Amino acid sequence: MNKYQLLKLSILAIASSLLLMSCTQEVPFVPEYISPEENMVLVEGGTFEMGDWLIPYFLDMEVCEGENMKDITQYNDWKLDFTFDARAIHEVTVNSFYISQHEVTLDEYDRYCHEMVGHLVHDGFEGDADYPPYSWGRGQRPAIFVTWMDAVAYCNWLSVKEGLQECYTVVGFVVECDFDRNGYRLPTEAEWEYAARGGQYMIQINDGHGYLYSGCADYFIAAQDSVYNEELGGYYHTDYYTSLAEAEELNLFEPLKDYAWFHLNSGWIDKDAPKNDNGETHPVGTKLPNELGIYDMTGNVWEWCWDFYSPEYYQYCQAHPDECDNPKGPLVPDDKGGTTCHVLRGGTWFNYPVFERTTFRFFSKKHVYLNYVNPSYQYCNYRIGFRIVRNAEDVE
Repeated sequence: MNKYQLLKLSILAIASSLLLMSCTQEVPFVPEYISPEENMVLVEGGTFEMGDWLIPYFLDMEVCEGENMKDITQYNDWKLDFTFDARAIHEVTVNSFYISQHEVTLDEYDRYCHEMVGHLVHDGFEGDADYPPYSWGRGQRPAIFVTWMDAVAYCNWLSVKEGLQECYTVVGFVVECDFDRNGYRLPTEAEWEYAARGGQYMIQINDGHGYLYSGCADYFIAAQDSVYNEELGGYYHTDYYTSLAEAEELNLFEPLKDYAWFHLNSGWIDKDAPKNDNGETHPVGTKLPNELGIYDMTGNVWEWCWDFYSPEYYQYCQAHPDECDNPKGPLVPDDKGGTTCHVLRGGTWFNYPVFERTTFRFFSKKHVYLNYVNPSYQYCNYRIGFRIVRNAEDVE
């Protein structure tokens, strides 16, 4: 072999080596597609008494700071029944459905973002004027920074990926849902509460009421949640005044710690502590499930429901029992007292226990604040995620 052949072989060897190196370099992150099929739990349909059955839960101080507290629907009065919109109790029937065993995770949501959005959502505190952004990690933590419209778009995308019919028709910021289609969608508020409180097993839990906190019906918790005031005939708010150290010393809400991530076990310190060192979301399914095998319906992140929020809707349903078969909330804002907001359920990792009740109703924004046709009404933050459902008769 002459020197020219040796040189040629050397060049080829170097070129091959460089090509091999280029093939083994890291490529941009492409999330894996994860089918939801194995993580869906059957909830057999039934009839239940929807709403908060406990004595009214009063606020005794002005804890309502800005746009995210419920006094915005009730004239900013002190001594407000904080659970007023979870009354009156009314009989509701829901059909059988499948619901995701846990909140949609970042592992699952990242693929949708990669394909349809072009960037991934943030995975922690987003930062503000006082504190920098802070990442909590991705993986099996629930997806956050998800608007209601994002959740709708994800459901349609997932339906197409699974070869199913899209439930939602979206025209601008107006969304219609065909509940007869076989694809994925958000739960109605009635479906969410029925599943959270124990579904078909509700009748044998907590004197037939089901779970006050999903999976946990301990009477001690209900007693410690507030202090009864004879003069007002209702419960007064106490846990806003209980520091983490005091709560631990008093052993408050000890049973709930096994079922939920909330202010006493999520790393929360107090409302004035730096948000990047003040608790965080946690991987789904790391606490105990409820009777149906569903995780985190109490705590971790708020979860979107289909319904427009109406503080008067339960009174309407009580007066119109013929409309309580698979109720879907107000059809549009202004219908049945409906607002431009959508319902949020389940509480979050830094909330006090009253927010965590399976009966507690929350919503996406101050309902007098923004216009329905304005895209700025879309609302999300580091405390909001979602889970998905499908009609049971459509699943083989």
